[in-house]
Amino acid sequence: MIVLHMLLLTALLYFFSKRINNDDKRLYWFAWLYRLLMSVALGLIYTYYYSANDTWHFFDDATKLAAVARTNFVTYLHVLFTNQPDPEIIQSLFYAQERSLFLIKCISLFALISGDNYWTCSLYMATVAFGAAWYFFKTISFYFEQAKVAAALACLFFPSVVFWSSGLVKETLALAGLLVISAVVLRLMKGGKVTVLQVLVCVLAGWVAWNLKYYWAALFFVSVLTTLIVFIAEEKFFLLQRYRPLTWSFVFLLIGLAATRLHPNFYLERLLEVIISNYQAFVKISKPESLIHFYNLQPTWWSIVTNAPLAVFSGLFRPWLGEANGLTSIIAALENFILTILFVGACFRKTWKTTDGLIVMAVIVYILLECVLMAISSPNLGTLSRYRVGFMPFFIMLISYRNPLIEKIRLLTWHRHK
Repeated sequence: MIVLHMLLLTALLYFFSKRINNDDKRLYWFAWLYRLLMSVALGLIYTYYYSANDTWHFFDDATKLAAVARTNFVTYLHVLFTNQPDPEIIQSLFYAQERSLFLIKCISLFALISGDNYWTCSLYMATVAFGAAWYFFKTISFYFEQAKVAAALACLFFPSVVFWSSGLVKETLALAGLLVISAVVLRLMKGGKVTVLQVLVCVLAGWVAWNLKYYWAALFFVSVLTTLIVFIAEEKFFLLQRYRPLTWSFVFLLIGLAATRLHPNFYLERLLEVIISNYQAFVKISKPESLIHFYNLQPTWWSIVTNAPLAVFSGLFRPWLGEANGLTSIIAALENFILTILFVGACFRKTWKTTDGLIVMAVIVYILLECVLMAISSPNLGTLSRYRVGFMPFFIMLISYRNPLIEKIRLLTWHRHK
């Protein structure tokens, strides 16, 4: 059965590969196979290494919904498209929480066509994620000169990003949604044609991302909408470019305040309490050596601001090699060592001038704010390495593009193949 579905996926990927130039076809197939392997690795890690079995519980619940579809398809459709499904069905599930249930519904579609095979479902999810990542990669490569290596590293090959966005977990479809929206918005801002189909896909991608990771999506949507509004305003009023940081910040603040009403956890009167309560919950269940130890963390804006530098540093670069403990921690530390080298290398760029200042500003703000929120609310370094994939591709792209170290490696490779 798995072989049959692999053949179907290969045929599908082959159909789309006809639109790819010959120089990228090897990269295309290698990146897809790499993602499939990572999806299998995630399932194996959860089977033999982690005590928690999130991905397998998601799958087991999905097979229960698939069984409903085989006996009563109308009931199954009711479960899929309503927020109040049959109570008996909900009680039979391991996860009944809203975001988990949304993922379970998505997986159940793959369970239906795969005959309830975990590994086949995982391959389908990984392929969906690959499609989004490839679309983002091609868009970046097309609109930014010499960005192919940086874009490939950011969304196709960086191990933790691919690992945590390839299997039967929420991050897989949530990150795919963010990458698709990013590609379409970038295309729009660079003067490319955006079709009705691409807009509809963006709406679908945003809906999926919101339902799975609303705390990623909210800040992402605010950053994107702010950037588009300022972009349009600058097109009509050229003088606004002189005051871009001020204009962007003002619009961001207005939209951000409006966005706080989109979810109860975002209400200003609750937001800080939610962040600190999450922090305290992680402290209770985590080993001290696995935690980010913030200074006198309190549910006040001043406390968040004073702890923000440590949150940013830890969210981007920890654990480091000296504090790694265990196989997964060591792997994460090696990745962070590479990120540190790339970040230092980026500081020695020949020039910081860019015609895409608006995009860069939005990316930096999104990375910093998301990093602070994730690091403080999820201070366990192991958990954070998973949750940070919502902003990590953008950070990797930012520090890799025109990085002198990558440029030297690219030139050496080019001369060898010449």
